[in-house]
Amino acid sequence: MDSFDDEGNMKFILEEIKKADTFYNSFQKEFSGLLLKIIRKFYPETSIGEEIENLLLAYSVAILNSTESVIDKDRNYPFYRLEEELESMNRITIKLFQEAEYNDFGEAVHLKAKKLMVKHFAAIYDLSSNGFRLLEKNARLYNWEFISNFQSISLSKPPLPEQ
Repeated sequence: MDSFDDEGNMKFILEEIKKADTFYNSFQKEFSGLLLKIIRKFYPETSIGEEIENLLLAYSVAILNSTESVIDKDRNYPFYRLEEELESMNRITIKLFQEAEYNDFGEAVHLKAKKLMVKHFAAIYDLSSNGFRLLEKNARLYNWEFISNFQSISLSKPPLPEQ
């Protein structure tokens, strides 16, 4: 009987981890680069420092994780559990978005995030209607969080000096 810890299994596991790391790093780099372009378009006076870079990293991780989570839930959860989670997210997002001030910047960021999700996760095309709506709610929630934090950071810093 072969052991789970034999060299072939360990090599396979390490290769899969390396593939996942490569995917995550590639996604995060592309995500941050494209969103930085949007930031510079809407907020050319904002300096891009460590805080904003960390915010972009956190946003990309949230999008990655929530997309993978929704795909997994859509494949493996019973319909009623997916429906319960969607109802819960509806209650959260309705309250947040009634209070939120949504603008062109927020919408541009949201649309770019969605394009990247679709580009990197082909399984999105296989989502049920509830799975797709849950993915959209998650994307909107993380977008709102990013926009709120970005505006808080950018408004608290003085603009770049004119050259």
